[in-house]
Amino acid sequence: MGRAARGLTALELATLEAAANLGGELRPVTATDVVNEVPADPALVEAAITRLRGLALLYGDEAALRVAGEVMASLPADWQLLDDTPATLTPATIEGLSEKQRAIMNTLSHSGGVGCTKHAAPDADPTHPIPQLINAGLLIRVDAATVRLPRRVRAALRGRDIVRRPLTPSPRVLGELLADDRACTRADHVGAGAGLEVARHLRRLIELLGAEPAPLLKEGGVGVRTVTALARALTVEEEEIHRLVSLGMAAGLLGRGDVRDEDCLAPTLAADEWLDADLATRWMTMAAGWLSSPWAPWLIGTHDEKKAPIRLLSDAMKRPPLAEHRRTVMSTYALPPPGIGLTEEQMRDDFFFTHPIAATLLPDVTVDAILAEARWIGLLAGGAEDTATSLLRALLDPTADPLAVAEEVTPGTVERLIPQGDMTILAPGPLPRDLQTELDLLGDLESAGLASVYRVTDASLRRALDAGRTAEELRTWLADHTLGEVPQAIHYLIDDVARRHGTLRGGPALSYLRCDDPSLLAEAARTPAAEKVALHIIAPTVAVAQAPLVEVIEELRAAGFQPVAEDATGAALDIRPQPARLPAPDIPVRTSRTPDEARIAAAVAAIRRHDSGETVSPKDTQTTLAILQAAARGGRSVTVGFVDKHGRAVHRSVTPLTVTGGQVDALDEATGEVQRFMLHRITEVLLG
Repeated sequence: MGRAARGLTALELATLEAAANLGGELRPVTATDVVNEVPADPALVEAAITRLRGLALLYGDEAALRVAGEVMASLPADWQLLDDTPATLTPATIEGLSEKQRAIMNTLSHSGGVGCTKHAAPDADPTHPIPQLINAGLLIRVDAATVRLPRRVRAALRGRDIVRRPLTPSPRVLGELLADDRACTRADHVGAGAGLEVARHLRRLIELLGAEPAPLLKEGGVGVRTVTALARALTVEEEEIHRLVSLGMAAGLLGRGDVRDEDCLAPTLAADEWLDADLATRWMTMAAGWLSSPWAPWLIGTHDEKKAPIRLLSDAMKRPPLAEHRRTVMSTYALPPPGIGLTEEQMRDDFFFTHPIAATLLPDVTVDAILAEARWIGLLAGGAEDTATSLLRALLDPTADPLAVAEEVTPGTVERLIPQGDMTILAPGPLPRDLQTELDLLGDLESAGLASVYRVTDASLRRALDAGRTAEELRTWLADHTLGEVPQAIHYLIDDVARRHGTLRGGPALSYLRCDDPSLLAEAARTPAAEKVALHIIAPTVAVAQAPLVEVIEELRAAGFQPVAEDATGAALDIRPQPARLPAPDIPVRTSRTPDEARIAAAVAAIRRHDSGETVSPKDTQTTLAILQAAARGGRSVTVGFVDKHGRAVHRSVTPLTVTGGQVDALDEATGEVQRFMLHRITEVLLG
């Protein structure tokens, strides 16, 4: 029932609510009465009734409609679409109340919203505050002695304004507008530019974490200092790091695991495939990952339920329902034809009509954060109106090919650069990965975008030389990828830096050999054993090997030499292997245990409670709650069986008014007074 109800539009839910308010949960109602209760086009309401009957949420013919059991109970608490308050209600209306009127309203707000008074009758003194509030629409007369506080008034008393949203579909939802191809093309260009900029930052983050994985905290999150260091290294804001890491995790490009015996955040194997892919594949992979992401980076810096700060990748910022929420919010932008944008107010109206429950329950901060991230990754083209890009529509359409759409709207790569005399290099468009990698070595990014500018400096040239490039290779690479001539100033700088680079040189070595007799060392270096361990003489009496010391000693001894292993101080070492051993098995020790008397007593007490029938199953409680809520909506009287404070079983004939917070406020038919019953004390509910 709950899943079907969450797929209804605002008009369909309002129609269902109207049927329940007429008592349709407990007795048949007519379709005509339901249509008259909904403030919308009767033809649309009749269509809503037809769909509700098709979903079995309403059943019966038009002369005797019934609401399916428990469907209304599956809706959120205090749910209401049909408004019973004046259209002019604002926080200013509440502020204009007199002290007596405000005191009455506050009392009702804190006592369940229902109260008894002798001033509720139609012929009551009109100068009294209660008749004044009833006439103003701020209180609703239940009967001559009972009043009820409407939901929107209660929200206004708490400082919240429940915005009235339309119950009928807009032309955007109905698809009655014409597509704007030029606007769609502009949106695709804007979206592709934003998406490729995110891809550039994510590529740099992957390369940075690949060289130096980020350590994790004990609970698996990323510390504040680590985030600050990453932001400084990438020259971006910390908020950007939050988004990039969350996106990398959602797309499977980053992961948490053991790296060098330490829990770290590092790239996955899928990151290598992503780095080698073309720009369209990168953008599509990121967008699909974001749309299914459970991470909420906007929560970082706030506190969880235990008042602990929420950190990057902590459990508190992982919200599995977010994936569904993202698709639900984004689907609103795919309803109009291509190129048709939505203002924020239009989006809220259409979102409320198509997904009223989600629009009501989702906090505004979550919706705003989803929209901001959608613009960031290029699925929405922002401005005065937000427009869905073709990639977003393809990702939401199960019959479309998102990769083909991304390839169509993503700009192509360029193979030529434009070096200039001021030591800058212009890349007039996106670059292939190999060209981008070389340019990142040769220059420092000065201006990012689809067309980017790099500056060649001493430090950037040393970085390229440190990576193994030679001056000749750098000059040749520039000549092969330059439009026109390479400026002489860049050639001079390359030669000048290369001349001072590499005067000190180093190389790898796993072990060494030393010998006071150079001829003996030379003889050892000429043997086949020396080739196996890559033994290389670096001085007349010193050689280094690319193998562990144990292996070098064994190979030379097998060749007829008599080397000795030594430590850093020159002392001889025993390199014989240690004797093999297995872990000792855990042998359980049998001990006699006397049963715990307290545990025995607790078990006996539990058995006795079960035998005496004291337990109440959750299913029984839910059924009781559903019947009471239905009776409150339909104004139906019921007989309530409950246990009073003296432990006596009592039955009362009442009319439920409100069912909230584990308690029931009901009008006692015998005394005419409002009684409050605690839900856990109610043993049975019988329809009158």
